[in-house]
Amino acid sequence: MMSLSRRCTRTVICVIFLIQTVVFIVTMMPRQAAVQKVTTTVLELDTVAMTTAAPPDNDTLELFLADYEEQCERQFLPKRSNFVGSYGGGNRASLCPCIPDSLEGPLNISALHPLPIGEMELQQKELKPGGMWSPSSCQPRQRVAIIIPFRDREEHLMLLLNILHPMLQRQMLHYTIFVIEQSRPPVFNKAALMNTGYMEARNVADFDCYIFHDVDMLPENDRNFYTCSESPRHVGSHIDKWKYTVPYPGIFGGVTAFTKELFEHVNGFSNQFYGWGGEDDDMYSRIRAKNLTIVRFSKTVARYTMIKHKGDVGNPYNVKSGIAWKFRPKHYLVDGLNSLRYKLVEVELRPLYFWMLVALPPHPSYFKRSQRSIRVTSGTKPVLVLTSVERVSLAAAFLWYSLILG
Repeated sequence: MMSLSRRCTRTVICVIFLIQTVVFIVTMMPRQAAVQKVTTTVLELDTVAMTTAAPPDNDTLELFLADYEEQCERQFLPKRSNFVGSYGGGNRASLCPCIPDSLEGPLNISALHPLPIGEMELQQKELKPGGMWSPSSCQPRQRVAIIIPFRDREEHLMLLLNILHPMLQRQMLHYTIFVIEQSRPPVFNKAALMNTGYMEARNVADFDCYIFHDVDMLPENDRNFYTCSESPRHVGSHIDKWKYTVPYPGIFGGVTAFTKELFEHVNGFSNQFYGWGGEDDDMYSRIRAKNLTIVRFSKTVARYTMIKHKGDVGNPYNVKSGIAWKFRPKHYLVDGLNSLRYKLVEVELRPLYFWMLVALPPHPSYFKRSQRSIRVTSGTKPVLVLTSVERVSLAAAFLWYSLILG
């Protein structure tokens, strides 16, 4: 009787284990198929023209600088509306050099520390209100807007500004730094803030170039020129976190650059990605949908240190971010600059930057503690995300399996 009871128990356990396993496999099949589809798409996109990362040696640096100077002399001519000071006549001889002698090359990021804001303001006395600067000795070739989405990162912002202001001045650019801070909702939306920064900066001046800049990305070389060309540019392409390599061809985030025409051509960033993840991959797909070419500078200059920090409570992982890997050309036409909604709560022309406090529409209802998911990663990219049902199925399967083995 005991033997029969044990056999029945084991049979029941095996059946339950089988059911749980089937449930888990069925729930995972669509996600795994989507991941496989994305992976295949990324491999196919290897053919998209990009500059190839090269070893950091002097020959490579000289070649890069020669190529950049040739492009700069041919393309980077200021609009007549952007001529300033005594150079309003548009004399080409008065243009700032493409590669100024004031550049230092590699920067010692590890030796830097965030200065008190008062001390930094004293060092940057030549700035005009709102973090604007232009060289007085020559006509800058481009007028550049630096747009930094921001919330609760004051120390990181001060450290970044301590690098950016001197670097951009050595590059002899006419620039303004915009800091776009989110007041509400609680969940951060970096992409919508960048769209907002673009729309507001466009009303401030006729900028030639828009640089979208994460607050935790510190440039390591001032020869990584903050300028725009005829193609979207992945400025922050080689990061210490990835050992100064490009981890996958479709990566396009951290620091990016667009002309006004290019940014509006792709309809800006998506406004749907609240929380962490998705907006960068979605932008890459937008660029692909318009058959544009992404430009990356050599890692001899396009090097960044990413500030290490703990995860933000207001920036949880977006469980819906995987949709960014889907190619949705029709969706890009209706989600972006033309669907952006925001409210300017407050504006200040601070000594070091142009500050805007912005309110965005409410975040989606799936950002609840009970619906948080576990990320399963492989290498450097998220491969899949487990929902509550999948986690319970997987846990139960392992539990029954351990009972059988026991």
